[in-house]
Order: sequence, then C-alpha cells, then structure tokens
Amino acid sequence: MAMRIRAQQPMLWSSIYLLVTGDNSAGDEEPIGGRDTDEDLEGEEIVDNNSESEDEMVNDKRLWAYMCGSQPRAFKEIKTITILSQLLHSRYRKCNTLQSVMGVFLHSCNTPEKVVKVLTRMGISVSLTSIHCAIHSLKSECFMDIRKLGHTLLVSYAYDNFNVKFSTGILTVEGLQDTLVHLTSGTLIRLKHGVPTHDLRCGSELWEKNPNNPNTSNPIHFHPHTTMKFLYMLQFEAHTFEAPRTRLTRQGLFRTYYVEQIPICSVHQVPLQAMRINQSTVSGNIDALMDMLAQAGVGDADAVGETSANMTDLGDIVQLIHSNLGTMEQVLSAMERRAINLTPTAQLQFVVFVFGLFHFKMVAADAIWHIPVSPDSARKDATSFMAFINKLRPASSGKLTNNASFRKQHELIKSCGRARRYGYLTLDKWAEAKLTLEVIEKFAEQLVTQYVKGKGTNLYQMKNRSAVQHDKQHKNTMRTHHYLLLYEEVLYSMNKGDIGRLEMMFLPWIQIFRAVGKHKYANRMLLFMHQLYNVYPDSLRCAVQYNMLVNLTGCAHHFRAVEWVVELLNLFIKEMYGGKGSNYTTTRIVDESALILIYRNTHNIFEQYFLLSGLSYAHTTKNMTATFSEVQQYIQSLEESTNKYHAGREAKYKVPNALDCGEAIIALESAVTCKDETMVDSDKQQMWDEIEREGGSGVGDKGYWGLTNMVSAQDLAAEGAL
Repeated sequence: MAMRIRAQQPMLWSSIYLLVTGDNSAGDEEPIGGRDTDEDLEGEEIVDNNSESEDEMVNDKRLWAYMCGSQPRAFKEIKTITILSQLLHSRYRKCNTLQSVMGVFLHSCNTPEKVVKVLTRMGISVSLTSIHCAIHSLKSECFMDIRKLGHTLLVSYAYDNFNVKFSTGILTVEGLQDTLVHLTSGTLIRLKHGVPTHDLRCGSELWEKNPNNPNTSNPIHFHPHTTMKFLYMLQFEAHTFEAPRTRLTRQGLFRTYYVEQIPICSVHQVPLQAMRINQSTVSGNIDALMDMLAQAGVGDADAVGETSANMTDLGDIVQLIHSNLGTMEQVLSAMERRAINLTPTAQLQFVVFVFGLFHFKMVAADAIWHIPVSPDSARKDATSFMAFINKLRPASSGKLTNNASFRKQHELIKSCGRARRYGYLTLDKWAEAKLTLEVIEKFAEQLVTQYVKGKGTNLYQMKNRSAVQHDKQHKNTMRTHHYLLLYEEVLYSMNKGDIGRLEMMFLPWIQIFRAVGKHKYANRMLLFMHQLYNVYPDSLRCAVQYNMLVNLTGCAHHFRAVEWVVELLNLFIKEMYGGKGSNYTTTRIVDESALILIYRNTHNIFEQYFLLSGLSYAHTTKNMTATFSEVQQYIQSLEESTNKYHAGREAKYKVPNALDCGEAIIALESAVTCKDETMVDSDKQQMWDEIEREGGSGVGDKGYWGLTNMVSAQDLAAEGAL
C-alpha cells in the first residue's frame, strides 16, 4: 500500500510523513517493502498475488526481517499509511482496503461490538454490517474453493468429531437444551507426489475382492495370524540397499539412511464446513461421509439430479478417508450394512480408509503406561520407570499414575528414556570428541546389542540362570529400554516422513497392543495392513503410503499425521475463532468453520505488517540441564547400577514380555476361530501358560476405547509448534 500511494501521490505521502515524523528529508526515502534491485531479489521467491495491482512482492520472511531491522522508520510508515487510509476512506467509501482487512481481523479476534463501532467511527474499520457481508462473501468463496478442489477427485477427506460444552442452557417449550453439543469437522487435502486419477480408478476391483459383496466370486478374507506371518516375511535383513520397493523395510539401518522417504512438499488443504452430526454412531459416520461428498460436489449425479457443472460423478474412483481406528470400525460396519444397495456410492465403494497415525501414537504412549507404570508393584523398585518419573516430576508423580494426559506421557517417555540411557551431561563430551559417523554407528550397535532386549541379547538364557545369578531388575531395565526405543523410533519416523521405517514399527506395536488389552486397535491395524498389501493394487498402495503424512511447512522433520491437522482445526474452531460470550453458539461455530485458514492468514498479515513480533502458540523448549543433573546424581547414588548386571538382584515387579505375549494371543485366537486342526489342545494350553507366565493377560484391561476422544491443545503441542 505504501508503494502505491507514494508512486501515485508523492506530494501527499511526503506531507503526511512530514507531519508524523517532523523530518522533511525522510519523506523522500523508499518506503519499507519497496521494489528491490535485481541483485537484491536474486535467489528470492516472488509472490504474485495480483499481477494488475502489485507487480512483485518480496518473500514474507525476508520482508519481515527487513522491517524489523528498521523498526523506528517502519512504525512511522505504519502511522502514515493509517492516516492516509482514514482520509481516503472519509472521502471515498470504496477506498477501504485497510478498513476491510481490519474488520475481518477484529471479527476473527471476537472483538466486542462496542469496540468495533468505536473503531468504525474513527475510520479504522468498516461497519458491523459491512463486516458481516464480507464474512458471508468469504464463506461463499470458500464453498467454491471446496467444490473446485473436490471436482478434481485427487483429494483425500479427513474428519473427526469434536464436542462443544456451553456454560449455560436455554429453556424452551421442548425442554432444556443440552449444553454438550456433538459436531464433526473435516478438511479436503490435495493428493501429492504425482498421484494420477487412473491410480484411483479401482472401485469395482476392490468391491470384487470385498467379502461383504454378496455377488463376489473371489473374496479375499482377513486372517490376523496369516497377516502377521506375512508382515514378518516382508521384514528382512539386508546389508545392501538394492531391496525391491515391495518390501516394507530393511532391518538394522541407522537413521542416517532412509527406508521409504516421503518427498517434502507443503500440503494444500481446504477446511470443510463443520457438520451438525454425532459421528460416534454408524449412521452418523454415513451422514458425515455423504455430507463431505456433497460439500465437495461429488457423488452420484443421477441420484441427486444435479447438473454436471455442480456435481462430479465418482464412478469407479475411490477416495482416501482419514480418521482414527474407532471411526474405521464404524465405517466398516456401515459398508457391511449398505452392501445390498443399488449404486456404488450408496454402497460406499469409494471408501479407502487410512487410519490416523496421531491416534496411533497416543495409543502407543498409553500402552507403555500400562506396562511399567499402572501396576502397583511396578513402582516399588529403585530402578523402575516410576522412580525416574519421581525425579523428573516430583510434585505431580502421584497424579501421573492413572490420570496422565498424552502430552505428559509423551514428554516423560522421552525424558525418562534419555535419562536412563545417558543424560544430557554426557552429550557435551560426545560433541567435544567429534567422533566420525562410522565410530558412532559402531558404538550405537554395541549399546543396543548389549543393553537393550533385541538381537544379541538372549533373555531366555538369562531366565534359566539360578536365583543366585539372576538379575531381575537388569532384565526389567532392558525390556523397558526396548519399549521406550520403539516409541522414540515411531516419533522419529513420523517427523522425518520415513513411511517405510514407520511401517516396520507397526508389527511390534500390534503385539504390544494385544498384550496390554487393546485388542480392537491391534486387530484394525492388522486389517489395514492386510488391505494395503493383499487387496489394494500397487498404484493405490503407493498413493496411500505417500499421503499418510503431510507437511504443513514444507520443511524437513515437520511431517504430521493427517488427523492431527483436523484436531488443530478443531482447536481453532472451538477456542479461537468460534465466538465469545453470547456469540459463542453452535450456529456461529458451524457457519464460520470453513473460514479458519482465512482468519489465520489475516492474523499473519497483521503480525507481519504491524510488526507484532514475539507472538506464538508454541511451547518454549525447557532447560532440563539441572533436572537431568539431579537424575544422574540419583543414578550414581544407587548401590547397584541401573544398566549393569548384578547377580542375585531381586525385583518386586516383572516387566512382561509384551511382544511374545501379543504374538501368542494372535496365534491362539487364530487357531480357535479358524479351527486349526494342526494345533492340539496341549499346544493351546502351552500357549496360554506362556501368556500367563509372561504377564500379558493381566497387564491392562483399559484398552483403546478407554482413552478420551477429546484432544487438548497440550496434546497437539506435543507434536511441535502450532
């Protein structure tokens, strides 16, 4: 704006700038954000928002740095532009660029109407009526963007429920309105990484393989134990990197190598309008799917009677649907219920369900909590997992036993794992040593094989030792290291976007989930892997794998699960842009839910051009030096080392072998349900004895369905900066 005003009215700009600054020479300088030379712009990104009015704009980050470097002058130019905008708006009502953007900004901040009216009288904002008209116009444009993206058919749908709790209810003739409202939010995400439309044209092929199809002649049935054995076959050891792409992963690769890396590119999404649907039922999920298709303008054009311009027929195209595994169970029930319908869309043939990795990580953290924390006897040994939590969180260790949120579990698992392995103090010495990568990899392999349950460590031979030679606490420590490292490997794989390494982690976590009582979650994960490798064509499988994670920033180590994006939108809808006070209503939340990204962009514009620095929703990185120093002193104060073998050391609790227990449960369940004649009763009894001996059947009975469905801002912040 400063560039245009100075170019068109240089005398007017100089006059107002002189009144603001009192410096006559300052008005002849180039305004902040003016055109740079070709040399200055070399290598920088040019953003062409409007070729008719703005020829070139420098990259936002560079402009921000330039303005912050000249803050006193920038503040004066902001005042100059504000005064000129007020003068122009007072003479010509349509010269309202600043006022219009300010009105949308105030509306998104839930500013009281009295304040908006005062700013309108001052000429800084447009009127309330104009603001409401602008919001209505923006909403219409959002619906057009949704349909434009949906008509391409190269999109995936992500949705999740969210609950809104109102403080008061209204008594009507029908009765007192419920203060707890169940809604469903969703977003459209463009498929990346070169997925063409013909890769998605396989609906009839998938329906022919579906066991729910009453007319199929070649159904592919799901057997959990068979799928487990298939996943074992996909994981193999290799010392070379020429493995075929059909393999899941290569065991033993350090993090310096990729297994199957998703290319880094920014995600393009368009939020859908929130739906007044309770998604916790089968019928609710059917309504949510159909509502999302209607908003995107796709479906059966003949069935709804709309023209081809308004409705794109899905035909044989499938669509990726992202949500948690609880929703997956509801959707599978809906597909089974609608198998006898006439049209493919009514039969939900277009659904290719992709389970959410964010909820998978939440369940993994809760599963670890069931093993070394929840049992009462697990908190009594000096080397136990809970003993380290008492040092990290001494004031709240008692509350963390049964009521720990995901964020607290997530942080404590990482902190306890690092404290038990090395602590922050020893990393400084590592940095000073400047060891080569080969030396570090060799040393890391030695640590894993000697101090963690895995290859090179035979706990079964340790079990056969005599009581005098047996070290039960050391055995517990090794198994705890194993579980914590499995969780950290999941975190690294998701943040890095290494989908091959992440799929390698599914197999041990499925076994752990079965051992701690999360049977439904483990079974649905196996079903997803069965469909991915036994049902879907190769082209569709690649499309699913490369779009399970998205990158919001386009930077390395910033991949996020798709349903985490939906949860973030839920946070914005409920806590920030859904209204305030008497305006915080269901109607306001639903009507403006599609404008979330516009509000976010408006805030970014004001933060940039008005130099509102230092504003962030991200949690600061905590300085854990003193805390880890105290943990190290505690380790040194123990008479017997945590990670070293001491013959005859007893333990009050035995950390169960969750992986073997989970595998035995799946094998035994498959033998019973499939009536395996090769397994006699003695073999089945032996498997149950192994499960009970390792403690798998009594580790936990809470299961995935005991987790809360609501995700807080702290849980989202555990992923990184909002």
